[in-house]
Amino acid sequence: MPTKTTQPDVKVEGGRTYREVEITAADGSVRIQRRPVAETFQEAQERRWDFYHPELGWILEGYKLAVDRPIKSIMADGSSGGARLPAEDSE
Repeated sequence: MPTKTTQPDVKVEGGRTYREVEITAADGSVRIQRRPVAETFQEAQERRWDFYHPELGWILEGYKLAVDRPIKSIMADGSSGGARLPAEDSE
């Protein structure tokens, strides 16, 4: 995990970094949420702030990805997935 990176669409106000995210409610209304942004991954984990990773994208609150990882990224070791059959009973 990189220790520090440049984040896209980040604003600075009063010495604090943040980003604005559009949140859509169940009734269809849209509001803007200001989310604090950490400069390092460690800071994001400690303060539960957002962090931008160059390969994974936004990591929300220091621990969860904003979007699912692509299969290619998950299978970076060259392995492949497939359906498994249930084990046969050994009676």
